[in-house]
Amino acid sequence: MQRRQIGIVGALWRYPVKSMRGESISTAAVTPHGFAGDRIWALRETAYGGIVSARTWPGMLQLRASWPSDALACAGARVRIELPDGSSTCADEPAASRILSDFLQREVRLERVRREPITPAEREAIMRGDAMPPARDYFDEDVMSLIATGTLAHMRALTDGASDFDPRRFRANIIVDTGAAADSFIEDRWLDGALEIGPSARIAGMRPALRCAITTHAQDELRHDAAILRTAWRFHQAYAGIFGAVAAEGMIRVGEPIYLTEMATGVD
Repeated sequence: MQRRQIGIVGALWRYPVKSMRGESISTAAVTPHGFAGDRIWALRETAYGGIVSARTWPGMLQLRASWPSDALACAGARVRIELPDGSSTCADEPAASRILSDFLQREVRLERVRREPITPAEREAIMRGDAMPPARDYFDEDVMSLIATGTLAHMRALTDGASDFDPRRFRANIIVDTGAAADSFIEDRWLDGALEIGPSARIAGMRPALRCAITTHAQDELRHDAAILRTAWRFHQAYAGIFGAVAAEGMIRVGEPIYLTEMATGVD
C-alpha cells in the first residue's frame, strides 16, 4: 500500500437545498450519506412531478440555502432560504413553497429526503398516481464531490485567464488545495485509490465528474460564461473534479491534510 499527501482541505461547502447556492463551513461531519445536512431538501415541479435542477432553472442560483447557527431562527428543519431581495423563508414553513413558486414563476413544492419506509396509505396513493415516491437522496451521481485547485488553475490557463473558474461553479463539497500543482486535470491521478481526511474519514469509489450547464450560469458576482463548460469539454470531455462514496465516516476540517492511498504496483 502506498500513501502520499496530495493536498489539504482548502474549503468545505454544504448545499442544504439541491441546486441552490450553499454555504462555506469550517468543519463537516462525513456520514454514509455525505456531509451531514447536505442536499436534504429539493424542489419538485408540481406540473410534471420531477425534481428540478439549476441546469435548466438557472434562477435557482439566485437563492441561497443555509443551516443557521441560531437554532431558533427556523424551528424544526432549520434550513433558511434567502431570496435576492434580502427576505428569507424556512424550508419547513407552510408558506415556503408558495414563496418559491412566486419567485420562480412556476409551481414547485419543497420536499425533504425521506429514508424511513413509506406507509401503506402512501403506497396506495403512489400506486394510484396521486403521489410521487419519496426521494431517498438528491444526488446526481454520488454523495461526495471534490475538485482540485490545480485543476481550476489549469482550466483558467487554458483560456489565458479570460474565464473565472471559481470553485463555486462546480458545487464541490471539498475543495482540495493542491498548491503549485496546476498542470492537468489533477483528480485523474486519484481514481485508482482512496482519499483519507482527518482522523478517520475516507472517500473511495472515485470517478470523474461530468459537468453540465450549471457551471456556466451566473451566481453572486460570477457572470454567465459558456466558456467554462466549453473548456472542460474541449480538453477533458466535459469532466472536471470527481464524485466518490464514503468508505469511512468522520469529522473533517479546513486545513487538514489529504492523503491518497493506492495499492502498490510492481513485480517482486
